[in-house]
Amino acid sequence: MDLREAFETVRKYIDAEIAVLKSRAPVPGPPGEPGPPGDRGPPGEPGEKGDRGEPGQAGDRGEKGSPGEPGLTIKGEPGEKGDTGRDGRDAADLSLLKGYIAEQMAAGIAEMVKAISITSPDFGRTLQVAIGDQIHEIKTAIPLDQGVWTERGFAAGDAVSHGGSLFIAKAETSAKPGKSDDWRLAVKRGNDGRDYRADDKRNPEPIRFK
Repeated sequence: MDLREAFETVRKYIDAEIAVLKSRAPVPGPPGEPGPPGDRGPPGEPGEKGDRGEPGQAGDRGEKGSPGEPGLTIKGEPGEKGDTGRDGRDAADLSLLKGYIAEQMAAGIAEMVKAISITSPDFGRTLQVAIGDQIHEIKTAIPLDQGVWTERGFAAGDAVSHGGSLFIAKAETSAKPGKSDDWRLAVKRGNDGRDYRADDKRNPEPIRFK
């Protein structure tokens, strides 16, 4: 007998036993009358909160009620006027405030003046104003006398004499005055007199005493 035939034989045996057991089982009779209700059990745990329902329709408007009886109105006497406090502002406060502002401004200006120093590294052409840690430079228009012109460099504002005239430099230059636009003629040389003779050697006339 192979394995398949053995399996079929065991299955048939099991089916026959099950049929025998079913035939021996008692047959249930008709249902009896329901018994009396039992005692009420303890309340269970509250369930989860359900979703909010849709709002209901508005009800009909009720009838208007009758007006009530008018009440009595009792007007009290006006109270006494209180004293004027100092919490507000008046003309006296304004004058005091102006005086305080003036004092504070004067004190601030005095402290600022102490912190200011003015120097000039080039004899007045450039002013260096130091306010605290900051230094500001101011260029002035003060001409500086540099004497007779010579062949060297000059800065703007230098004044030199050349050929009897006075020239002021308009920019840094080493050009010759009267030959360059770097110089401005400030004072022109005067004309010679009619009786001037460059080569004439004049002898002083004797002085006669009476």
